[in-house]
Amino acid sequence: MVDKRIKQTRKKQQSITEKPTLAFDMWRFYLLWVTVFLCFVVLVTRAFYVQVVNKDFLQNKANANILRTEQLKAMRGVISDRHGVPLAISTPIMNVVIDPRDYFEAKKQYEEISEKIKKEPENARRLRRELPDKNLNLDELADIVGMDRASLKKMMNDRPRSRYLVLKKEVPPQQTDIISKRNFEGVYTEKNYKRYYPQPQPNAQIIGLTNNDGKGIEGLEMQLNKQLSGIDGEQKIIRDKHGNRLKISEVIKEVQPGENVTLSIDSRLQYIMYRELTAAGVANNARSASAIAVDVKTGEILAMSSWPSYNPNDKKGLSNKDAMRNRGAIDMFEPGSTMKPFTVSAALETGQYTPNTIVNTSPGSMKLGWHTIRDTHNYGALTVSGVIIKSSNVGSAKIALSLPKDTLPTFFRRVGFGQRSAVKFPGESSGLLLPANRLNPTQLGTMAYGYGLNATILQVAQGYAMLANHGLKMPLSLHKLDEVPKGEQVLSPKIADEVLLMLEQVTMPGGTARQANIPGYRVGGKTGTAHKLRADGKGYSNNEYRALFAGVAPVSDPRLAIIVVVENPQGRYYGGLVAAPVFAKIMQESLRLMNVPLDKPLDTPTIQ
Repeated sequence: MVDKRIKQTRKKQQSITEKPTLAFDMWRFYLLWVTVFLCFVVLVTRAFYVQVVNKDFLQNKANANILRTEQLKAMRGVISDRHGVPLAISTPIMNVVIDPRDYFEAKKQYEEISEKIKKEPENARRLRRELPDKNLNLDELADIVGMDRASLKKMMNDRPRSRYLVLKKEVPPQQTDIISKRNFEGVYTEKNYKRYYPQPQPNAQIIGLTNNDGKGIEGLEMQLNKQLSGIDGEQKIIRDKHGNRLKISEVIKEVQPGENVTLSIDSRLQYIMYRELTAAGVANNARSASAIAVDVKTGEILAMSSWPSYNPNDKKGLSNKDAMRNRGAIDMFEPGSTMKPFTVSAALETGQYTPNTIVNTSPGSMKLGWHTIRDTHNYGALTVSGVIIKSSNVGSAKIALSLPKDTLPTFFRRVGFGQRSAVKFPGESSGLLLPANRLNPTQLGTMAYGYGLNATILQVAQGYAMLANHGLKMPLSLHKLDEVPKGEQVLSPKIADEVLLMLEQVTMPGGTARQANIPGYRVGGKTGTAHKLRADGKGYSNNEYRALFAGVAPVSDPRLAIIVVVENPQGRYYGGLVAAPVFAKIMQESLRLMNVPLDKPLDTPTIQ
């Protein structure tokens, strides 16, 4: 019995190794569950991050596969004259564009399915439904677009993975309609704009032009580029999973068209001016001819033109850079005798002189240092008015040298010389006017009759407009003004009116500018004939001249100031013979178009 109990007890007793094995199994069990739990936590965390925290990023990334943004070109603003006549406009044009990748993938699909149809004729009907329904004929596309077939295929094969390839620019709408109806694979049209100038040559140097990208690169097109350009918009382009363009989605950024700009220019006067400058330039075999017309009461520039000019519509004909310059604003020159009215104005302002003060110009010349000042004749004793009427260099120099040294340069600067005008035209010159402390007597004497300083046509025009406006200087403007600016009184009305009457006598018998007369209008002005500096800078040329005339009309109530400059006229070169007749023609027609009343009787023929 004892042995049986012992045996039973032994059977129930656990082995030495059994306990550790059980503990190990439990440890693996717990580890497994911990691992599962951690994985679950990670997955939940990731899901939360993806769906909540980083939702926008991933959505955008997904959208990037099917969405693209396309630029919507803003229409450039219109530049028009003061009467609303367009001088620069943008017309819609279409570009024909192809998606090479889209085309080649469709072509590959067509070829693969066509091959299957041959191998599986029993499935032909089903397979044909899978064929691309777009036109894949590149030869037909080339013919319609107007391209060489081989050139089109080469372009496509050179860029098979490209998404954007321009086939032809500036395609007429009628042609794009035909292209759209043919339903070519990957081909679509996009809208752009082309700048067009209805009155090219007369306005070219003012308006300027744009480049192929529609950006202003000359003239006001460049100066006002930001204002004219507007702001481009954007739209979504939807593509399928293969990247093929499907349709245009919503506009995500609205287009803001460019601002329209109204200039002070009167296109009628502009045409007249350019026509007369062209005629004068050709007749005198001149290098160039320029002019400007200013409304003396407002400072608005009504016309500003130069010959020769260019056609901004013809991008292939822009080789003559000299013709592209706005000479009226950019070129600076010695204005010659057209400065004498300002010398006299400064003298009258000091009180040392009156219009009737006598100035002795005998013997018709005077020596200043190494320089000799000469008149064309020995005029003897002249009044201050006579100095202007006879255009005496000696008289002007003597007047200037009798004044305090800083009188002339200070007054000239006050009038507007030596500084850019309010127009601030691109490339506009400030001219050159030396301060008093840098002037010796010779320089001061020559400055009195327009040598030793440089001015622009804009500056001369502003000065004459000031004299015509009773001494009130108006800031020049190329933009039509809604209201007249305040202006600056730089000369007393009494003195300005006295000088204006002197200028009128210049156009009368005995003066130097009888050819500036206009039937029915009182005209005042001043001639200028200036020797040009030699190309090597060593003194003045003996055979190259600048002919000028600056004048205003009608004297009783001045409305316009017009300046004419003819460079290098051949044969006749005096301002009274070359520039004055041009002034008269421009002024006469301009006053007529502006309906300015006559202020003197018309000459009537004598009845015999």
